[in-house]
Amino acid sequence: MYPVELEWGVKESFVAYLEALPDGLIEERNGAARREDVFVLPGQRVDEDGFRFIGTIHFYGHHGVLDVTLDEFRLERAGRRTVLSAEVSGVRIPIAELMNVGVGGGAVLHSEFVSLTDDGAAVLGGVYPPGASLAPLTIRSAP
Repeated sequence: MYPVELEWGVKESFVAYLEALPDGLIEERNGAARREDVFVLPGQRVDEDGFRFIGTIHFYGHHGVLDVTLDEFRLERAGRRTVLSAEVSGVRIPIAELMNVGVGGGAVLHSEFVSLTDDGAAVLGGVYPPGASLAPLTIRSAP
């Protein structure tokens, strides 16, 4: 096990929309941070096929109609699938699936092709359909 960082922008249009709302709020807590357009979560590689991250990202808007907290992120490879999941209200939800996962350029793992799962679409309020493109995701060795 060694320390790593997850860098992920979620979905640019979703983040921009929330930030434009009069009551829109995006909070990073419990170790999560924001660097420019990406959220950064510290974590560790737990085995050859998995990573775990600490930190919380909370999205809020429309006077509580949208109120989603993503916590305890995990990235796991199972066969040909690589899935990013998070705890949402105490339940582990697969948020995104990564395609064409690679390494290099200082990354332990990287994917430009990240798409929303069925459950992930529901978590984001049904605004985006399953399969919608999300921001690229990178895991780097922690500094």
